[in-house]
Amino acid sequence: MKAMVSLRCPAGPFCSDTPAKVIPDSAILRTGRPWFIPPFAPQWTMQTVLAIRMSRLGHCIGAKFANRYFDAMTLGVMPSPSPYNPTNGLLDAFDGAMIIGDWIPLPSDGKIIASTPTGDIDLSGQLDPAPAIIEHFSNYATMKMGDIVGLCTFMPFPDPPLDTHWEGTLNDTTVLSFNIK
Repeated sequence: MKAMVSLRCPAGPFCSDTPAKVIPDSAILRTGRPWFIPPFAPQWTMQTVLAIRMSRLGHCIGAKFANRYFDAMTLGVMPSPSPYNPTNGLLDAFDGAMIIGDWIPLPSDGKIIASTPTGDIDLSGQLDPAPAIIEHFSNYATMKMGDIVGLCTFMPFPDPPLDTHWEGTLNDTTVLSFNIK
């Protein structure tokens, strides 16, 4: 299960030139496991991600059909070294390049409230650009069951100290919890 993450902010639109990251499955940690600060960078920023899970196999998925291809949502965290060098592809493939939470059903009313250590944010309406994002990503790679699609990034947590507990909730359900070691 790879992760493809759109680096747009929640208030911004999605377009084909929006930056994105691809994170291999071997670099993804599950909730509950500690994240160990890698030694190759002196400072880190934890970027929160609203993510959806692909539930079907597809390639070149049209936007009008994309709603059939995802079934759940969660929060994730992408640690990035500071300063970040986008030309170094290894920075998206290290162990723990993404920490992903437990999956919960999509809200029927579209209301999404996220709570993280840096505060609360209303993400209602963030599922709306999902079809365009899936269409764009699926033009480059086959989307498989279990793949993760990051819809937006928000609320960075700069330079997390050791022994910090990070917890994130969606609609009052804790979906992501881990310690920084």
